[in-house]
Amino acid sequence: MKTKFYLLIILALTTTNFVSARTTNKATATNGNWSSTSTWDLGRIPQNGDSIVIPAGNTVVVDMSASLNDVYITIGGALNFNQNKSLALDNASVVSILSTGMLTATHPTPNQLLSIGGVVKYDGKNDVTVAGPAVANSASGVSPTGFSSAPLTLPVTFTEFTAIRSDNGIVNITWNTVNEINNSHFDLERSTDGSEWSTITTIAAGNNLQANSYNYTDEAAPAGQIWYRIRQVDLDGNYMYTKIVLVSATANAQATIITSGKTVTIFPEKMSGSRLVVRLISLGGQVMQQQSFESASSRIDLSLSTSPNGIYLVQVTDGNQFSMVKKVMM
Repeated sequence: MKTKFYLLIILALTTTNFVSARTTNKATATNGNWSSTSTWDLGRIPQNGDSIVIPAGNTVVVDMSASLNDVYITIGGALNFNQNKSLALDNASVVSILSTGMLTATHPTPNQLLSIGGVVKYDGKNDVTVAGPAVANSASGVSPTGFSSAPLTLPVTFTEFTAIRSDNGIVNITWNTVNEINNSHFDLERSTDGSEWSTITTIAAGNNLQANSYNYTDEAAPAGQIWYRIRQVDLDGNYMYTKIVLVSATANAQATIITSGKTVTIFPEKMSGSRLVVRLISLGGQVMQQQSFESASSRIDLSLSTSPNGIYLVQVTDGNQFSMVKKVMM
């Protein structure tokens, strides 16, 4: 079970991947050769940019030498090197061995090598078997310590998640991540009441250490208010949910709130309800004053002459759950 961290971090990354999907190529044969198309669920051998998965209980024999770029290899079962075969990966690639997995060589020879960026991480002759959990990337050591026993299940960190309704009613959803390790996919879920949820799309993961940006256009978004959340699913089936984002019934509904003395002036824009409700709320949560106005009003002046001096919250809502709150001092 992966440890869930919800830390907002900023990484000094030079590359951002704008991702719609990373192709996952999963081994389906109980005991299959790397070179055989029947070993893989995509009906082809792994290629550049793949997320290569060997599930628990399955063994893949490296029976050919290959050079691959930007791949993520997850070993839940066994990756078994055959005699004189090697895998040469670039610096963007990562190999992770889960707790159920192992990297091994049936007949160990010095030519059974796995390298990343030209650095040998696994040498069949010397290392023989590496059991998980362990990970190798461009920052890990050199064989026989090419794999680190540090936890593999680094969190998927969400740095942004937004949903914005445009004037035509379509909702544009964007989320950004870093530190994707063992990440399978994202389920984007929608609700019209905040309690019942349905999946509207599934997007495969970038599954790398770089910054990834995802987007989806909900052209079938209901006209009323909507809640969105993302279910992030690991390769092992574990999952976590993001925060929930609420989208109002109208595009860009907003209000400007200013104060002068004991008068609060509100300039509403694009409110869709039949009326506006303005509340004066104490910092303790008590509603001190409430008034209703026509939503077509372009300006609202609210007198607070009967309220004691102090700090309050002014809330404006249009009846369709647009709500804006501003702290004011009188």
